[in-house]
Formats: sequence, structure tokens, C-alpha cells
Amino acid sequence: MRNLPEAELSSISEHVSECSACRAEFVSTLRRQRGESELSFTLAPEFWLRHEHLNYTELVDLAENKVDATDRELIDAHLKVCQVCQEDITSFLAFREQIAPELKVSYAPVQKARQHKTSFDSWWSGLKWKPVYSVAVVAIAIGLVIGIALLLNRRANNQQAGQVPPPQVSPALTPDSRIAGVPTPALPNPSPPEEQTSAPLISLSDSSGTVSVDKSGNVIGLDNVSPSTRDEIGQVLIARNIEPAAILKDLDGSGGGLRGESIKQPFTLKSPLRTVIVSDRPVFNWSKMPGAVSYTVYVTDAAAREIGRSEAIPSESTQWISPKALPRGQVYSWSVIALVDGREIVSPGPSVPEMKFQVLSVSNLKQLAALRNTKSHLALGVFYSRIGMMAESQREFERLIRLNPTSERLRALLNRIRAIRATQR
Repeated sequence: MRNLPEAELSSISEHVSECSACRAEFVSTLRRQRGESELSFTLAPEFWLRHEHLNYTELVDLAENKVDATDRELIDAHLKVCQVCQEDITSFLAFREQIAPELKVSYAPVQKARQHKTSFDSWWSGLKWKPVYSVAVVAIAIGLVIGIALLLNRRANNQQAGQVPPPQVSPALTPDSRIAGVPTPALPNPSPPEEQTSAPLISLSDSSGTVSVDKSGNVIGLDNVSPSTRDEIGQVLIARNIEPAAILKDLDGSGGGLRGESIKQPFTLKSPLRTVIVSDRPVFNWSKMPGAVSYTVYVTDAAAREIGRSEAIPSESTQWISPKALPRGQVYSWSVIALVDGREIVSPGPSVPEMKFQVLSVSNLKQLAALRNTKSHLALGVFYSRIGMMAESQREFERLIRLNPTSERLRALLNRIRAIRATQR
């Protein structure tokens, strides 16, 4: 029934609510499908809004406190169950604070150009008020006219003496096609035919407009995106494939932990989970450990040096935000120790690979800021996949498919992204 049009679903719902026989048949059918499990239904807003992820415009309005009370209530309900959007908000606020000093612009070159124009006007003004300069200019002009007339007269005499060079023949005519005794007139060279652009191989709807790709991989419709990113987009769409980012191999943690059969963890780390994050002040989340009285979070760099540690966190909390910014572009590992009955239980355990993440580099941060201004789901999705932010890439391609529901090419790319994400868990 979920595939029926909204109007038809509404009509069916009204009928079932009024017809006891149909309602009994619906419940009976549902029980046959679900077996003995209990039927449940919830009207909690966070359940119904769990897929309503925040877009860039909503992030800006939220940061500038332009969201009205109703929308703010809906957003808060969604944030209760969406860790990705929570991190987006934290990252966006940190990013705005970081690039604020770069928004100051100097316009000194404009003043220099105005000074140059003023000096030219002074020179011309001086010329007008000195008659001797004007006389000189007129004399030079008369000399040029006389010289051109003499040159034309000399060329006319040469033509009469038969010194005119042989006329150029159009490439379309051969020497055998000339008529004897009759000079062949010089024909104008035919203008080359206008280059015909090949029909687009791919055409997609994006939030920024229509995007097309021809057989050579040339992208049309993303003029505000850098040429290198357009080339990458063309290659991805033609190949219908996305390769895992190189950084993901460094984050898989295969170099840490003991070899052998893995054991079940008493509690697990949730995020950041073998990925690249935007914020340099990460938000760490983990699952609850039964019987724990406190937690402690440890953060180390690639050389296993401790660079951050939390205070004892009460057992009712399973989140910690780094109080200091981590240097960008580096890979970090993190772990949590739960104190249970006087014993320390570590996650991840010794048989599980280290939990790693990378903070987005400064250069990639600037590229991301530029691409977010384009509001192109396609450009952002390809960029996210290239730098290792697969969850964000999946989100952009899901939004893109909503605009192109029949595109098998986009579905193939989305399935590829999901497969890469599966290897990160």
C-alpha cells in the first residue's frame, strides 16, 4: 500500500476507519504477515521526521536564528534521532566561525585605475589648450594620407604591367577544371562548417539546474564548479562507478588489534566511525554499558600519542565533545573506558581494530565551502566520496535520485556508495 498515490491512501484510510468489516480484514491480513508479534504504532514526531534531513539553506537559517517556532520544533524533533544532522550543525557552525576572517576584501586596485584615468585626462586637457600640438597632429595625418595614395597608385601601375600574382584557386577546383585563356577568379575560401556538438549522453536534474554530459565526459550546466571537479563528475557518471577514497584504507584499522576470531563487544563506539569529519572539535558517541558508573574518552594521534582525554563522564551520558580543536588533515584514534564494579572495560577491545577518523584538511574545507554555495547535489556527492565522507555522499545521491527517480545510472552509483559504507562498520 505504501506505493499507492497519497490521495488514494487517504481515501482508503477514511473507509477503513468507518467500515468495521474492512478494518477487521485489514487487521487479520496484517497479523498473518507479522505472525505472533505484537502490532505497534507510534505518533512520535521524531519517528515520522527521521528522514527529513536538513539542507544547506536550513543550516544557514538555523545558524542565523531565522527559523520560526514551528519549523524549529520540527527540526528539534528530527535532531533527536539523526546523528548525521547533529554533526552537520556542529560542523557548519565551526566552519562559519573559522572562515569569518577571510571575508574581508580590499579594493585598492580600483583606486589605482582611477588615478591612471585622471592622469590621461590631464594630458589630453593639456593637449587641447596648446595649438602647436594640434597643428602637429594635423600635419602627421596629412602625411599619412599622401603616403597611402602613393602606395595605391604604385600597386595600380604594377597590375597594368602584368605583375599581379596568380589568383588563388579554391581548393574545390582542380587545374584541369580551368577554362583555357580565361583567368580563374579568386573565390573566397568557404567558411568552415559550424562544429556540431554531440547530443548529450547523460542529462540529469539537479537542484542547481540541468546537468548534461557528452560522450567525451564534458560536463555542461555546472559553470560555477572548478574544471577539475567537472572532469571528475563526468568520469564518475560515464563509468557508473565510484572508487573508495584512499584515506579509507588508512581508517579501516586493520593494522591495529590482535589477529584471530573477533569477540562481541560489551558496548560499541558509534561515531565518528572510520570516516572523515568536517569539525575539528569532534562529537564522540558510544552505546551504553550496563552497570557502568562512568566513562572516559581517550584520543591519540597516528603515533599513538595521547592528545585528548575527557574527565569522568557520568553513566547517564554517552557523548563527549572535544574541548580543543584538533589539527586538520591528521588521522586520530579514539576509545572509551567504562568503569564497572571497579573494573575498566575498554571499547574497542583487543581483538577489534582501532576506531579511527580524520579531520578534514584546510584545502578540502575551502573546496567544500565553494561547492556548498553551488547547492549542487551531484557536485557535493562526488566530492564527498572522493575525500572519504561516504555518509554525506550517500545523502546527496539520495536527494539527487528524488529529482531523477528513473535514473538507473544514479541508482548504480548509490548502491556502490552503500557498499563502500558497509565496509566501514
